[in-house]
Amino acid sequence: MKYDYPKCRKSDLTEERFGHQLEAPYTWLRDTKDPEVKDFTARENAFTDSYFDPKEIEAMIAKLKAEYNEELPSGILPWHDGYIATRSHEGNYTVVELDKDLNIVRTLFRRYDLPERTPFSATPSETDEDILAIMAQIDGAPRPDNIIYDFANSRILKILPLTFSGVWSKKKLAFYSPTTISEGNSCKTIIQKWEEGNDELSDVFTYEGNAIFGNTQVSEDGNTMIFSFSVNYSQDYYYVFDEESGEAYPINPDKVMMLSYVDSFKGRHYFISFENDPHGEVIAIPYGKDISCAETVYQEKEAYIEGGTSLNEKIYLLSSKDAASRVYCLDDGKELELPEKVASLRPSGKTRSGRIFEFDCFVNPPKLLEFDGDAFRTIYGKDEDTSDIIVEFLKAPSKEDKKEIPYYLVRSKDAKKDSNNKTLIYGYGGYNVNMPPWSTEMVSQTNIAAWVRNGGIYVHCLLRGGSEYGTSWHEEGMGLKKKNCYYDFIGIAEKVIADGWTRPEKIAISGCSNGGLLMSTLVTMRPDLWGCVIDSVPHTDMIHFADDDRGPMYITEYGDPNHSEEEYLYLLSYSPVHNVKDTEYPATYIQTGECDNNVPPYHGKSFAATMQEHNRSDNPILLRVLELGSHDRGQGEVFWKTIAEMHVFMEKNLK
Repeated sequence: MKYDYPKCRKSDLTEERFGHQLEAPYTWLRDTKDPEVKDFTARENAFTDSYFDPKEIEAMIAKLKAEYNEELPSGILPWHDGYIATRSHEGNYTVVELDKDLNIVRTLFRRYDLPERTPFSATPSETDEDILAIMAQIDGAPRPDNIIYDFANSRILKILPLTFSGVWSKKKLAFYSPTTISEGNSCKTIIQKWEEGNDELSDVFTYEGNAIFGNTQVSEDGNTMIFSFSVNYSQDYYYVFDEESGEAYPINPDKVMMLSYVDSFKGRHYFISFENDPHGEVIAIPYGKDISCAETVYQEKEAYIEGGTSLNEKIYLLSSKDAASRVYCLDDGKELELPEKVASLRPSGKTRSGRIFEFDCFVNPPKLLEFDGDAFRTIYGKDEDTSDIIVEFLKAPSKEDKKEIPYYLVRSKDAKKDSNNKTLIYGYGGYNVNMPPWSTEMVSQTNIAAWVRNGGIYVHCLLRGGSEYGTSWHEEGMGLKKKNCYYDFIGIAEKVIADGWTRPEKIAISGCSNGGLLMSTLVTMRPDLWGCVIDSVPHTDMIHFADDDRGPMYITEYGDPNHSEEEYLYLLSYSPVHNVKDTEYPATYIQTGECDNNVPPYHGKSFAATMQEHNRSDNPILLRVLELGSHDRGQGEVFWKTIAEMHVFMEKNLK
């Protein structure tokens, strides 16, 4: 073994579950405030520092900044003479004011401008635009809060805690926010209301079942308030709430369903439903009725509906075909033209007369489009000449069940099948989330066009567990079928190799969060298949994750190791930290954050300690722990240093 890694104490703790004994030598790393844990973390960071040449990092930062695709404002809403929006830049979230041309006028809120919190969005009240609802989160907290803020007088009016949602009434100065409190392995959700003139919050609706989070929405005309409660990452119970009476009635009283609310007008509530067809259909429910009275008004046959929006009482559907966006007008069924066919379109706000969307693709930087009900027009950003880049849509057999798994391969026209191309493969595969085309790879912030122009291949995997091909695609990659997504990734990698584009020593793989679990699992399942692994904010302990703050949410996706022997043994069969053995591992860069509110840093720390102990190759196993890092790659100069380390690490280890 080439490296003298920092020593990490192993306890003799053994746990028993369902009659099975399990060694747990690194569970003591859970306590981030323990002096011994701090010492281990400091020594690991110092070791990682010693691996990199500061001059190489400095040069890489300069290169990455030159190639960096500008991050566009999002959550754009009319405000004063321009707009208010969120900006994510260099890992920092800020709330900014924009002029009418969407140029930044000034920064309104930075990290810690609000007490101990990072702001993620700001929504002006419908009746007084100087009263804002700012969603912000304390470092390490399990959920954000909604802060009601008087901008004109620079003061906080109220904090509505522990939420992922919130909406202003369009009839009065009142804000509705779902508060979710974890109670053991279940969650209790209450809709709370702040209203002008009331010092105390009022509880307007309590959901009696287990819901991992709630959501509040209001119709475009302001006459309908919708509450929903998610029992997992795809199924919800919906209620229509009457603001005047304070009463609510259920839309789907007898069964949890895969529904998505669009709007209400002309006496009907419009929802997207996936109950009868995985492609999705639009249903209309008369006011005062429930889903038993629903009428199907549109049924998708080819693409997969992802969502919908309304404008001037017309509904427009956002669909996905092979993860690429399509837009249809429900009234006439017409597909609207987009600037690129293989691209993604996501809602990013409103103008005073239309909708704003962010448009992104593999070959061009992202830009903002405005939609007026008839067509899209570019209002921010520009295109480049990308005739030298080819995007191919391909399929590969999954390693175990041989199901055909789609992927995109992006390359230059001059790329040769000589098995010598450095190749970056990205995957996620979870939580019913679509992985659409993008110009910047999420983890290492690789500019894909620059990567392929410099001789690289980029592979974008559409793994089971996501939503790319409907409900069954998600279900085939979750719970007791979770390993399908790992086999899918392996199958794609082997196909890219077999086609002559690359070889294992030239392959870098990257993922974060659930994608970090993917990376950690792949490096333990098939260490021979990768030259380099970039493993960011990963879940690695699939036995103890259920005890984390967000454990009650995550067990709905992965299963519960405390629920049954079957689930325990299945999770244990791929839990990365429990499947490390004495073997030769590829170069692996593991990165986590001390303030991570999604995946606590002990996951990365214990995995790094275990990998370093058992690695029998000369390839480095590095751990980078960001002192103020959350579920990200850091902020500001820390962000640049982190992604520069990832790129230098790839350069050093892709042989």
